[in-house]
Amino acid sequence: MALYQTILLAVNPDNLDARQLMVKAAVIAGQNHAELHVAFVEPGLGNVSFLDAELGLEEAHLDTQALRIQQLSALSQASPYKVRALHIADGDVAKHLLDLVKQVRANLVVLGTHKSGIQWFGDLGQALSQQGGCDVLMCH
Repeated sequence: MALYQTILLAVNPDNLDARQLMVKAAVIAGQNHAELHVAFVEPGLGNVSFLDAELGLEEAHLDTQALRIQQLSALSQASPYKVRALHIADGDVAKHLLDLVKQVRANLVVLGTHKSGIQWFGDLGQALSQQGGCDVLMCH
């Protein structure tokens, strides 16, 4: 019996460990014959990224969004397991990921561990496990 039916990988494609994280999530998805979704949320407030708030340029937003789609697509092509869908959003990371967990009915969210530095959004893993009703796997 499979533990997970739907796995959500929340990844920043700029992270140097993004490919390794993709492989880890793909292996778990393969072992469980689960759907694999990949998501990135550009940090910000509400539905606006910090970059959009700073620049306020629609062209910059569209360029950044196109780059993120390209990066996530490349990550999914490097996956040893089929990726069901790519998801991109701007704004409140925890809120968007919680919404996505419910939308795709994720049983497991795979996250990269945060490096040392400022934690803008509190403990994302804790918020997802408590409010999302799913398991959270923190990898590095």
